[in-house]
Amino acid sequence: MNVSEFTLWGLGGAVLVPVIVQFLKAIITKDGETLIKDRWAVIASVGVGLALSGVAYWASQAKTVDTVVGVIGAGLLAGLAASGIFSLTKTRP
Repeated sequence: MNVSEFTLWGLGGAVLVPVIVQFLKAIITKDGETLIKDRWAVIASVGVGLALSGVAYWASQAKTVDTVVGVIGAGLLAGLAASGIFSLTKTRP
């Protein structure tokens, strides 16, 4: 893994981090309002970036781990893509 950039599932970290942070913003709510905003969004982005970088490094060290991470990541991305399509097509009041 190149230390200046990393890819998981064929996508760069710069693409994956905002996708996962948006997912977290959608599920971490209180009274219908997201709890991840302003400076917390920056902290969440850094945390997700560090976690993804660690997963990318760990996956590059062992072929079995790479396979498992690939399967989980493909499912995660498919689910996030489907939820994005659903939110674009649902009717709004």
